[in-house]
Amino acid sequence: MTCVACSGIIETETLKLKGIKSAVVNFATEKAEFEFEKDFDLDLFYSLLNKLGYRAIDTKSREVHSTNQFFNRDFYKALIAIILASLTMFFAMVVHNNLYQALLTTILIIAFGKPYLFAILKLHSNMNTLIGLGAFSSYLYSLYLLVFFPHAHPYFEGGAFIIAFSLLGHYLDGLAKTKARSNLSSLFKMQIKFASRINNENKEINTPVVDLILGDVIRIKPGEKFPLDGIVVNGESHADESMLTGESQVVSKALDSKVFAGSLNCEGSVNIQITSSMHTTELSQVVSFVEKAQLKKAPIQKYADRIVKYFVPVILVIAILTFIIWYLITKDLSMAMIHMVSVLVIACPCALGLAVPMAIMLSTSDAAKNGLLISGGDVVEAGSHIDTMVFDKTGTLTEGRPELTEIVLFEKSLSEQDYKIELLKIAASSLQFSTHPLSQSITNAAVKNNLSLLDPDKFKSLTGLGIKATLNNQDIVLGNADLLTAENITYHIEPNFYTSHVGSYVFLAIDKKLIAAFVITDPIKKEAQKVVKSLQDLNINVWMVTGDHAGIAHKVGAELGIKPEFIRSGVKPVEKADFILELQSKKFKVAMIGDGINDAPALAKADLSLAMSTGSDVAIETAQVSVLDGKIESVADFFVRSKRSMKIIKENLILSSVYNLLCIPLAAGVFYPFFKVSLTPTWASFAMAMSSFSVIINSYRVKK
Repeated sequence: MTCVACSGIIETETLKLKGIKSAVVNFATEKAEFEFEKDFDLDLFYSLLNKLGYRAIDTKSREVHSTNQFFNRDFYKALIAIILASLTMFFAMVVHNNLYQALLTTILIIAFGKPYLFAILKLHSNMNTLIGLGAFSSYLYSLYLLVFFPHAHPYFEGGAFIIAFSLLGHYLDGLAKTKARSNLSSLFKMQIKFASRINNENKEINTPVVDLILGDVIRIKPGEKFPLDGIVVNGESHADESMLTGESQVVSKALDSKVFAGSLNCEGSVNIQITSSMHTTELSQVVSFVEKAQLKKAPIQKYADRIVKYFVPVILVIAILTFIIWYLITKDLSMAMIHMVSVLVIACPCALGLAVPMAIMLSTSDAAKNGLLISGGDVVEAGSHIDTMVFDKTGTLTEGRPELTEIVLFEKSLSEQDYKIELLKIAASSLQFSTHPLSQSITNAAVKNNLSLLDPDKFKSLTGLGIKATLNNQDIVLGNADLLTAENITYHIEPNFYTSHVGSYVFLAIDKKLIAAFVITDPIKKEAQKVVKSLQDLNINVWMVTGDHAGIAHKVGAELGIKPEFIRSGVKPVEKADFILELQSKKFKVAMIGDGINDAPALAKADLSLAMSTGSDVAIETAQVSVLDGKIESVADFFVRSKRSMKIIKENLILSSVYNLLCIPLAAGVFYPFFKVSLTPTWASFAMAMSSFSVIINSYRVKK
């Protein structure tokens, strides 16, 4: 594809085929997605593309296509064309030989003019049509002068440089776009081609990765990359999974640990059992997700698409009017022809068409390498409009792993610390069969203290209350205050207890007597406070909603810098969705971030949904934005990235619009009567080549 109008042509023409349901083509990424019925004739589809002058390549075969070969070919085409055009100018300006000019330009047109002639004959409304009309008009007019007015000055060098600079611009655009796609291609390069498979005789066999099947066991040595997803069946090591999560810290791998394709095995030798094929790894899912995201157009792109649709016909009309007006005023056919050709050549819809998708492609690709999956250009634009951010507390702002932080005694003991350890052993022994997170936090604390647990004689779990157990002939009750009441345990807790010891509480009663309370808190993530501050600096209101009681909510909020009036506690999952609607009714643009499970109703109602995911559970199919590996700092990065992307997109649109608004009148000679300033077709073609390249270069600022 030579310009953004090409993508529109492909979409329009393929949708005319029977059986095609939808067609989306992205000029910047050079990717397309088609949805068709089962009995669709693929041969007819490929035949149509060939007739239109394009060729489709299955993305799954990407590894067999070398981008270096592609750009070497385009580079040499541009180089040869510029040499021929320069020689033509030499014989025009220095030696003054019109026949040599004609011969060199003819060779250049025969070698490189076919796509432009094809566009004219097929009446395509794209950049090649304008370039072709400009180049061939200049060439044919020069031939006319050569035959009928041998001593007149022809304009062969103009037609030659039009095609030469067009090829140069195409090469530079392609080079920049390929570099922009390098984030994704580098992910594919992380996958290796061979692995050491362990056979039934426990011998290593060097096997192509494509031949490995589910259940095969392979050995990965230190410094090697994991070729596919799998689980460790032998050995221990650490893995660098930064390519998937953006997290530089290595991850410990032991028996039954999951490993991911593309990650690096750091030190130990491990055997892993394959659990995925090449196209179902976490890495390939991330790449596929980002590629699909880049096909989704941002709403702001509709502005550019509407202009591009009518751009070429309007330019043709302007060029014809330019010729007529100049000829009527000057009676000079050459002057009229020069200005008409300049208008045809300098007009460039490519810059306008690249303004949005180029910035989106760079932004989403770079985000993916940093553990942030953005589902499309529409999401990038939506993120720039968000003014209210709603956080779920547990697992989002906090680690989601409750920890025992304090044991409060309700009766005094001479050896208080030893007594607490004894009570911890009793509680952990009684709770060891409970799967509740609060129970597990107490059990984990006992394990950390190297306590030997006893098996309870009796155990009963009471949903929503706690547990009852019998241990060493003692009746044990562990749970909340409602359980104490239900068990007719008489107790008195001082009012300041709840303010002095903020957290979740598991009360311990032995033989109907309240003995102690285990205070459990959920640690705040290290970067959470910084994220809240960053969002507030972006003028985004930060809310926290949680099902926990007010004491915990306000303690966490105070540590994070969230004002009390922006905290909602005791909120059920369904009520979180109602709260989102309440904020939206006040004209706020609301984003919600949660774990994607119990927060699903609220996420569905929000203007923008973000989900915390882990390397082993990437929620990339449902969330608009997925934060890999639970990296809370990526939340602020998304909004900074969105605002910066939209700023650059607007700059690109202004840059491309101003270019056309200024250069087209300049090429048409509007300023010539006043300032004696105009553009020859040669300089017009150079300006055209540089216009889209300048938009691409500006788009690279997205990554800063």
